[in-house]
Amino acid sequence: MGVTPRMTTVTVGIVGTGFGAQVHLPAFRRLSAVTVAGIAGQDRDKTARVAQAQGVPTAYGSWQALIDDKKIEAVVIAVPPRFHCEMVLRALEAGKHVLCEKPFGVDPVEAASMLEKARHSDLVCMVDYQFRMAPERIRLKELLEAGAIGRVRRVTVEWTVRGRAAGNRAWSWQFDPTVGGGVLFAFGSHVVDYLQWLMGPAKSVTAHLSTRGGPAVMGPDARPAAADTLDGILLLQDDIPASITISNATPGGRGHWLTVYGERGALVVGNPNQADAVIGTCLYESDPTTGVLREVPVSAPSTDGLSDGRTLLVGRLAETFASAIRAGTPTAPSFEDGWRAQVVMQAMREAHERRRWMPVDMPGGRGRSWSHVRRTP
Repeated sequence: MGVTPRMTTVTVGIVGTGFGAQVHLPAFRRLSAVTVAGIAGQDRDKTARVAQAQGVPTAYGSWQALIDDKKIEAVVIAVPPRFHCEMVLRALEAGKHVLCEKPFGVDPVEAASMLEKARHSDLVCMVDYQFRMAPERIRLKELLEAGAIGRVRRVTVEWTVRGRAAGNRAWSWQFDPTVGGGVLFAFGSHVVDYLQWLMGPAKSVTAHLSTRGGPAVMGPDARPAAADTLDGILLLQDDIPASITISNATPGGRGHWLTVYGERGALVVGNPNQADAVIGTCLYESDPTTGVLREVPVSAPSTDGLSDGRTLLVGRLAETFASAIRAGTPTAPSFEDGWRAQVVMQAMREAHERRRWMPVDMPGGRGRSWSHVRRTP
């Protein structure tokens, strides 16, 4: 269905007092055509404190109250993955435009149900795959499409940070696999999305998930900790292999590096910054004779004054979201993109469990096509 255009200011409500308050709130507030009218969280007292500190007009007592408020036109869902599906479906039923955090639910069943609901609406629906908004990756995509390095032969991704290995043992939902914690959803979902965006769909995968940065059992009731390390290979379109090493538990980690090797050289997007996944990112190309990397100039907004570089990329995504609502046009990264990433991640989980390559089956995007999937506990 088409999206109904509108030209007035978009009124947004944010569900989530963690990443929602730290990143989404300042990102949306930088837009002149957006009003952040309210925020909701799990803890009413914390929500009230955040609202007062940030000058948000309304601190809602529940996420349901925010969604049901008729003055809220668009909802940002920035909560642990286990709660995405219920909140997104409620927001769509209430006629709200939705920007949902990645990884868009916890499995393809949930992702398909949200996608199907969105397909039967005239609402703008996006997933926060923010690395698509990075100027360096946008320029990389342009160079690849122009054939700058010829036929692509292979891709590597290394995203290693100290993280959990730094000695932080405080239990949080990010260590809890029952609510969607762990490296696959926190880091791997971004990589799966941008690889498919850059190179085309994955055809098959193999993967190994492990816990290397701390105890395998932790928390107040000795729960199993979610995996903090992912090693895998995605076989992409045209049988291009993409090898992946991701860990948030690696002392001496190198940061985030994406390398695309072609028949005439390589293109690299890299960031050695352990403290920020955005600030410090550069694009490089290899010298065709020596192979030495040289920086490729990229026009990018200044990060001066930003305490969190993610605000810059989420700000670009927020602008895209608001502009699509005003124009009445769909945009990306879409709910379908979120579902496609979940399909690949499900195959990666199954590859880990079965210790073998798994095909990536992209059915029609409807929940019943995924009725055979074992749900995440």
